[in-house]
Parts: sequence; C-alpha cells; structure tokens
Amino acid sequence: MNDRILQFLKEKNFSSTKLADLINVQRSSISHILSGRNKPSFDFIQKFLNKFPEIDAQWLITGKGTMFTNSSVTEQLSYPDKNEHNLFTALESDIQKPIINTPEIEKSQAQNITTPKIKELKNIERVMIFYTDGTFKDYRSTE
Repeated sequence: MNDRILQFLKEKNFSSTKLADLINVQRSSISHILSGRNKPSFDFIQKFLNKFPEIDAQWLITGKGTMFTNSSVTEQLSYPDKNEHNLFTALESDIQKPIINTPEIEKSQAQNITTPKIKELKNIERVMIFYTDGTFKDYRSTE
C-alpha cells in the first residue's frame, strides 16, 4: 500500500507532510508508512478516503483497479490550494432546509444537517457510509 500512497502523492504533487496535514495524522505516521516500517491503520485509510473520495478504496487497499473511481469526476475536483471553485462549493450553494425529524439524533443536532437538492444527486456514482465502530459500506451506481 505504501507504493500506492507514493503514487498518489506523485499524481497530486503533494509532499508527505502536506498529506499528513490534509488528513489530520501525524507526519511521522506518514513517514513510517512510506518507508514500510508500519502498515496503514484502518483509521489512516478511513481519513485518507474521506479526504479524497475520488480514490478507489479497492485500488488503495488491494492494488486492483485504477486509482480514481471516475476520471470525469476527478477532473471536476480540485483542492483549495489549486482552485477555490470546486464541485463541493457548487453543491454547498444549493442546499435545502435542514432535516429535523430524524429519530437517531437529537433535534438540536438535526438542525445542522442539510441535504443537496435531488437534481444534484443524479450524477452520484458512489456513496461510502462510515460507522462509528470503524466499519464502512461502499455503494456504487449500477448504471
């Protein structure tokens, strides 16, 4: 996996310290992973995939497939230091009113949750749900 992380760093022209800062892990942990001293933890992989949703989890973990889940989505994504106007900014500007009747969370928490309008959801190819117990589910479009 360290070779794939190195490949990602080269692709994005990131330093290991920049990656550590972006995914909020210690710089030494990136150094240890890249040198082969340590293997990436689940927490590390989860933070990496949360920050870079365009990266294919199967590729990162097993090396099978391609680095990016969809090249057209990848071309639309940019990082704040490259371009302020990205796919996420476009979605954030078109938000509906909060959901307030969710039984799993308190009403005060639910008031802070917003969802994009349905018209924005038609191009979604992949959804990953991360659970507090450290597991996750990966759903992909079958179209």
